Amino acid sequence: MVEKKWFIGFLIISLAFCVMFAGLMFFTDPLIQYGKENNLFTYYTYMEMYSNPGIAKNYDYNAVMVGTSMIENTDVQECNDLWNCQMVRLPYAGGTAKNMKTILDVCFDNNDDIKDVYWELDEYQLFGSSDETRHPLPLYLYRNDHLQDAHYLLNLDIFYHFDIFNLLGTLQGEVQKAAREGQSFDGVFSCESVLANYARPEKKNEQVDPLLYVDRISDNLNKNIAPLIEENPNTTFSFFFAPFSILYWDTEIRNGTFDAAVNGVIYAVDKLLEYTNVQIYFYHNCWDIVTDLDNYKDLSHYGKWINSYITKAMACNEGRLIRDNFRNIIEEMRAYVKKYDFEKYF
Repeated sequence: MVEKKWFIGFLIISLAFCVMFAGLMFFTDPLIQYGKENNLFTYYTYMEMYSNPGIAKNYDYNAVMVGTSMIENTDVQECNDLWNCQMVRLPYAGGTAKNMKTILDVCFDNNDDIKDVYWELDEYQLFGSSDETRHPLPLYLYRNDHLQDAHYLLNLDIFYHFDIFNLLGTLQGEVQKAAREGQSFDGVFSCESVLANYARPEKKNEQVDPLLYVDRISDNLNKNIAPLIEENPNTTFSFFFAPFSILYWDTEIRNGTFDAAVNGVIYAVDKLLEYTNVQIYFYHNCWDIVTDLDNYKDLSHYGKWINSYITKAMACNEGRLIRDNFRNIIEEMRAYVKKYDFEKYF
């Protein structure tokens, strides 16, 4: 009898603790799953896989930017001013096309006013797996099904990694919104830094199949990109290829994959230009930028001034590919890279 009372008492105490903990999580809402930022906090911890879905669900916006770390230094306010929009930026470092599809589904499910999607599209997204994200996502945060709420409200990891730090940051007087709107990464941008971080591969004598990536690109287009374009005909999708450094292509050449990569880009652009609500911008051939390694900290990551350049260029319609010019522009880029003197760096 005594054991039964102890057991019942334990259950009641445990249930009460769970209710109190869930209530605390609901009230503080560290990942803004239930509304905009809580006035309790002035500081929000940001971790893209966890923070992006709440931003997508609850912020006010009519434009979205998605992409990899190539967009992490994009200034949201500059985009708003130049593109006449109200934008949220939702990056996934090293993200796949599946990452972008997953978060854009959340955006469109929760916002009927999206006029523009700005999508930094790179070879990794096109050539990678169409069924996998860069890292496993906490999908309970990406769903609107409230049956999933227990995963959030009773989650000690969320409490330890977000709630506590939000409160501590607030107590220390720090101010940061849930969404990042300015620079997210920094580093040493110099030719010396790029070369120091570059492990140049041995040159292979054989070239891979020039159509190596076509099947993977087709899968990504059919599963992750085309459905969004087709289901949202009133939204303009502006894809842009960011300017990787010239040494990025040195790697592709030495691995025997350069022609296959360029052919893959041509294939993807050709397919995307079939849609009337698609625009494509191409910055791989900005030679003043890509050959100046002082713009970079490694083979691909450039400084925030290059993000600003892209924003301004797109606002002026510079670098846009259309049906009549895209093949010539990309072929000129192929020819330039093949003739480039990479050995001067070594």
